[in-house]
Amino acid sequence: METLEEFKKKHNNSTGKGNRKMTVTGSIGVYHIYKWIRKNGWYNIGRPLKEHEFYTIIRSINNLLSDEIAKGNTVKFPANMGTLELRKYEAGVCFVDGKLHINYPVDWGETWKLWYQDKEAFDKKCLLRFERPFTYKMCYCKGQAKYRNKQFYQFTLHQKLKRRLARNIKNGITDTIYG
Repeated sequence: METLEEFKKKHNNSTGKGNRKMTVTGSIGVYHIYKWIRKNGWYNIGRPLKEHEFYTIIRSINNLLSDEIAKGNTVKFPANMGTLELRKYEAGVCFVDGKLHINYPVDWGETWKLWYQDKEAFDKKCLLRFERPFTYKMCYCKGQAKYRNKQFYQFTLHQKLKRRLARNIKNGITDTIYG
């Protein structure tokens, strides 16, 4: 008899939307930015930075940003590049154009347990959902941004940060004004 973990590994190798690894193509990374700044004469910052120093600065700024996001604060980017904010929406069940629409989040832990115990539920792909009054979402608001090609910018949160934010929401530490 296989365990729950073996069952997950066996059946989680499908090519469904949630199982694809995210790849970023055509993106400029931190190393490319470091080379570009070095090539353009350091833009009068005083002295040339070592690569380690540059990465340390970037890492510390990213940690500060993730702390603000985990608290639920709105992050306003410099040079009119928009804001990153947490929004909450009412969760529930309704009919849209004659179809049932459910926006409760899926409880994957309990769903996998159900699928492991009940083959019929697995075959029908029955989902168990959290019944919470609100659903939270991080939103990149580029409405007031003053740059071109706004459709090319996107922000995705790291899984650790998502879990930290979910834990803060569950414990009542984080909330948002959008309701």
